[in-house]
Amino acid sequence: MKKVFIYGIAIIFLTVISLIAVLGLTGCTNNAQTIPTIATAIESTTATTVVPAAPATEETVAEEKIPVNFELVYVPKVDVPWFDVVQKGIEQCAKDYGFKVTVTAPPKLDPAIQAQVVLDLIGKTADAVIVCPIEETSMDTALEKAASAGIMTFASEGGNLKNISYDFESISNEEFGKAIMQSAIKYSGASGSYAISVGFLDSKVQNEWADAEITLQKEAAPSMSNALGYAKGTDRFQDSEDENLAVTKITEIITANSGLKMIIGNSMTSGPAAAEAIAKQKLKGKLLFVGTGLPLTVGEHIKDGIIQEAFFWDPYMAGYSLGFMAFKAWEGKPLTAGDAVLMPGGAKLAGYENLTENTGNAGVKIIRGNANVSVNKENLDSWYKKFEEYGWPQF
Repeated sequence: MKKVFIYGIAIIFLTVISLIAVLGLTGCTNNAQTIPTIATAIESTTATTVVPAAPATEETVAEEKIPVNFELVYVPKVDVPWFDVVQKGIEQCAKDYGFKVTVTAPPKLDPAIQAQVVLDLIGKTADAVIVCPIEETSMDTALEKAASAGIMTFASEGGNLKNISYDFESISNEEFGKAIMQSAIKYSGASGSYAISVGFLDSKVQNEWADAEITLQKEAAPSMSNALGYAKGTDRFQDSEDENLAVTKITEIITANSGLKMIIGNSMTSGPAAAEAIAKQKLKGKLLFVGTGLPLTVGEHIKDGIIQEAFFWDPYMAGYSLGFMAFKAWEGKPLTAGDAVLMPGGAKLAGYENLTENTGNAGVKIIRGNANVSVNKENLDSWYKKFEEYGWPQF
């Protein structure tokens, strides 16, 4: 039962997650919102002259930007616990800043249904929509229509979408990968051989993590070595986000590489799979694991000393930052590099103190935080407590 749930998390969290993340990583329906964008000119078909609109005054502008007038809709991939926590973060941001938010998740992981959720917003009261797309082509078509109807469009995990103002991500893929390798260097004593997993060899995000890991190892820990070599493509193994397959792959690598010291897992299924393989091979304390994971998926193994550390990003904080991003864009103050996600009073949200930006493959701006966090033996209980407060117990 737990393997099935972990597999679901992997798809959501790391579609890169993630499928990350995730993915257990639920959406539902709450309040609703509306976000004005750039005004569009309306041409008369019966007159040859155009009467200019009355100039905006400070009073009318202020009235338009009263927070309660802003209506935001968040459309996650599917109704699972990860997105329930994201929803709570967005709702807290809405409460803090006084705007309205609705979270509407498709009832199943179906791109057509998710796209229809966006299309159904047209002609209603939503000012802005944030999507975490299941599939980008169908969603791009829906977002194009929504944008044409005056709805501001944003995404999370949607860096290849074209019809959005920008994409907002909690992490830098390079920094996330570096953090994982820094952990591997620490626990291995900067020596010994390792093997790296990805869910799929064509998974863009996980492979960017793996690239950063290998690059940092070569620069910072030359006494470590990749058991699979350094030829691009074969320098990592694919576990297909399948825990049973991952156990088989890891066992094969252990057998072929006597003295293997570290498994570095970028797939969410790698942690539980590595723990199982390590236990079966009686290699606890000899073969180590660091990689992606949540307290739910690897907490027991961390407590037992089989897994050393697992990395993720906090879904509640991610949700809060998404709400703030959309709200500031509606106010006419869109976030840019160097900005921070702020709470009322000016405190900066941890992991989002100094945003960066780059351009995605579709030419759209991607705004990033650096909000990767980790769970290990020292902080496991505090993460259990935090997720329990989020309404998603991890044990």
